[in-house]
Amino acid sequence: MRKNFEKNFSARDLRQGFKKFRTLGLTLLIVFCGVFYSAAAETYSQVARLTLNQKNTTIRNVLNTIEDQTEFYFMYNGVVVDVDRVVSIEVNNELITSVLNKLFAGTDIAYIIKDRQIALTKINSPSETPATQQSRVRGKVSTPGGEPVIGATVVIKGTTTGTTTNIDGSFDLPNVPANATLVFSFVGMKSLEVAYKGQASLNVVMEEQTIGIEEVVAVGYGNMKKGDLSGASVSVSENTVKGSISSGLDQALQGRAAGVTAVQTSGQPGSSTSIRIRGTSTLNADAEPLYVIDGVPISSSLGSVYDVGLGAAGGGGKTAFSALSSINPSDIISIEILKDASATAIYGSRGANGVVLITTRRGKANEAKFTYEGMYGVQQQVERLKLMNLREFAEYQNDLAAETNGRVPRPEFADPSLLGEGTNWQNEIFRTAPMQSHNITATGGSNVAQYALSGGYFQQDGTVIGSDFSRVSFRANVDSEMKSWLKVGTSLMLSKTEDHIGLFDQTGGIIQTAAKQTPDVPVRNFDGTYATAVGEGAVSRVNPIAKALDEENRMTRTRLLGNLYADVSIIKGLTFRTEFGGDLGFTNGYSFQPTYQYGSQRNDQNSASKRYNQNQFWQFKNYLTYNFNLADIHHFTAMVGQEASEWKYEYMSGVSKSLPTNDIHEPGLGDIKSMAVGSGRGSGAMNSYYTRVNYNLHDKYYLTFTYRADGSSNFGPNNRWAYFPSAAGSWRISGEPFMESVKPVINNLKLRIGWGQTGNQNIGGYRWGSALAKLPTNLGEGFRVSNFANPNIKWETSEQTNLGLDLSFFNSRIDLTVDAYRKISKDMLMQMQLPSYMGTSGNPAFNMKAPWGNFGEIENKGLEISLSSQNFTGLFEWNTDLSLTFNRNKLINIGTSDAKLYGYAQWFDLVTVTEAGQPIGNFFGYQVEGIYQDMQDILDSPKPAGYKVTTTETRCSTATIPSSRAISSLRTSVDPMVCPMELSMKTTARSWVLPSPSFRMA
Repeated sequence: MRKNFEKNFSARDLRQGFKKFRTLGLTLLIVFCGVFYSAAAETYSQVARLTLNQKNTTIRNVLNTIEDQTEFYFMYNGVVVDVDRVVSIEVNNELITSVLNKLFAGTDIAYIIKDRQIALTKINSPSETPATQQSRVRGKVSTPGGEPVIGATVVIKGTTTGTTTNIDGSFDLPNVPANATLVFSFVGMKSLEVAYKGQASLNVVMEEQTIGIEEVVAVGYGNMKKGDLSGASVSVSENTVKGSISSGLDQALQGRAAGVTAVQTSGQPGSSTSIRIRGTSTLNADAEPLYVIDGVPISSSLGSVYDVGLGAAGGGGKTAFSALSSINPSDIISIEILKDASATAIYGSRGANGVVLITTRRGKANEAKFTYEGMYGVQQQVERLKLMNLREFAEYQNDLAAETNGRVPRPEFADPSLLGEGTNWQNEIFRTAPMQSHNITATGGSNVAQYALSGGYFQQDGTVIGSDFSRVSFRANVDSEMKSWLKVGTSLMLSKTEDHIGLFDQTGGIIQTAAKQTPDVPVRNFDGTYATAVGEGAVSRVNPIAKALDEENRMTRTRLLGNLYADVSIIKGLTFRTEFGGDLGFTNGYSFQPTYQYGSQRNDQNSASKRYNQNQFWQFKNYLTYNFNLADIHHFTAMVGQEASEWKYEYMSGVSKSLPTNDIHEPGLGDIKSMAVGSGRGSGAMNSYYTRVNYNLHDKYYLTFTYRADGSSNFGPNNRWAYFPSAAGSWRISGEPFMESVKPVINNLKLRIGWGQTGNQNIGGYRWGSALAKLPTNLGEGFRVSNFANPNIKWETSEQTNLGLDLSFFNSRIDLTVDAYRKISKDMLMQMQLPSYMGTSGNPAFNMKAPWGNFGEIENKGLEISLSSQNFTGLFEWNTDLSLTFNRNKLINIGTSDAKLYGYAQWFDLVTVTEAGQPIGNFFGYQVEGIYQDMQDILDSPKPAGYKVTTTETRCSTATIPSSRAISSLRTSVDPMVCPMELSMKTTARSWVLPSPSFRMA
């Protein structure tokens, strides 16, 4: 083996040294330097040319001359390759491949070029060396399909000793030490490490690692090459999903793709993440994207704990949970996010908010694997409120007593320096919370049948005591080729989750109660009971620890999701697929509130409630796909299909009070007079027809057309059907003849343009009609119409235009994607604003609900930039992903020019205001203008009508001024009867917009 083999690894070690730089600027410099250096190595062999004129010399001398003139270096075994053979060669400005073909013409020597490294080996057999050497390893490297991998590098890990495979994938590596690890690598395949345990023969299977435009990605109702797409989409790989421990795949999408915004709606373990693709496109209807798992669409709506019978738990029912948290992210092999209308229009009425296609793991023929994946992590609060400790609280109380007439100082606070820290209530309610994930997967099969079986367990404790989430899941994916023309299969998932809902997303919740509790109150009394504030002037509050541990709010969910399919090959290129899928779920909510007495705080009546919820969804779809070519330059793919679906739900609940003791939690054992039963049900259905045609000319010009018709029971007979067209085209400029000279650098350059319409019908069933509600009367129970009907309500429509550019450099080592878009949503589904004389205001028990209608218009426009690079490959891998997103959101109108929409975070807490000409959800509140400096500053400030000021030397009541230290200079200057409320800071009410650009580097 020549010394040149060592040269390759010393260069790799040099590149690894750059890892010492940690700043962003140096990191970016290394990324691009590494990429261009490595990519240039791959293209060097395609541009370097040689001139040789040597007669009657040895091959060894020719190889040395090539190395002197170029950057190439050779690897070979002198026993296998006769480098002392005498040859003559004369070439003029020719590529290295032409030189080697002439040099080894008529021999059994083959060559493999990888970067600047050229490996020489025999064609017919592995190199033959004396068999008497110890620790000789022979073997073969092949693909999963059994094809030999020619030129794969086999290296003893940690050394420069290695070899390459020959023409039939065989290798022969002598002098392998005991307990060594062999590293197998090849361009376009995943590197593989195999432990050597003394075996004389070693057969290795390497998996392909397809990148770039040849990668096959999922689209609606089929698959396409990534390079053939004209619509805007982004892929999230399996490794990206597994990059962090998360309870649901919606959390795994946070920061993973340009144009996709993920916001955690609650700190509750297992809670939902609100996903927005290219901004918010609607106001009152569901704005979450459509998720499709192995062809089965699932509800992406964020459910409220109120909807499952937990009442005011979790912020008055504001705490949301996600249907996606019942899906095990470890089962996912790929995620495709369809963003523009030309890509999502095939889903018609459900694609207005984007579509997320999820593919789970399936088995492969002749590739049996059994794997275990385990992860463990901990969670902590990053920031906490800065509150007073006991010494500071004592000083504050002493100042308060000095400022307040008739208030007696507390004797235990006479000398604050003698006191300790007191109770830190934040430390008591917050904890270091563990989270763990365990998954076992078995995959394999034969050429006839393949399987993928998995089981997983996930558990996450909340950082606030009294909250946690757990999930147990099982999945079975089976595919079988029963005949040459018939393939059938199934995908089934069964999961069960359990949530303990912490009481912290609400006014009076654990966090707020802990922040208000004073540090002089212990957690427990000496007798073990929960303590609370007592004494003169003390404000008695519920002990937050008692509130977290004594009250119980639990939710359990069981889910069965799956489908059955059959693919029938009718004739060449024509395939019929029929598929039946369903989603069956059971969600049970349980709540218990005990009796208690914490100081003056008490509850004399306990209560318990249960609610059983059941939802069903089924879908039956059939579609034909025909692939055909004309004259070998026109490529067509046509698809036409039909599907029908139905959903329904029902629930039953029971609640009672005055249970015998706090140890009994069954509602049926409460006071019979307090028992109440509730029930309800709903349903809906949709029928659809759709078609798509893809046209490809010379693999350079692409056209796509889709059309879908949807009929939904959510709308009245006047507007039950809607139609959604789209068209897109792209031009692969890199395929043109004038791009040949730059192909070694730019391997893909494509311009895309698309337009389309999609819809939204997520408002629930029978919103177009009038429902009945109970009405108690003196003659007994009666009924009344609860809302106005509107049979003319119709679909919400979203129209989007997209312009995109795809660039790939150096065999897709660098990929750049830029998309600009404009999306207009109109005819939004909202409740109408009617005057009060129509009976739409007043007591909710008697008023008439306003009808749902279509009005308003929203605009979203933005720019998305994604850059990914494979900086180094092989033994040391380094990939970089960068994304930059701009989105400008604006409400054009909501029917009238002066109408406004208000958003409340908790009960009557106004947080946002939405008005025409402004972005949706402007935060609305007080901005601090400064601190009052003196009495004159207060007198000169704006005051409400009737405000009076006196100059008498009296003290101001601390009940009206929250911080005596902030205005200590005013202690004897303000009358307590005219003291301004909360005037320690100047404030003004206004709204503001958070900046929308976001930047991420992974």
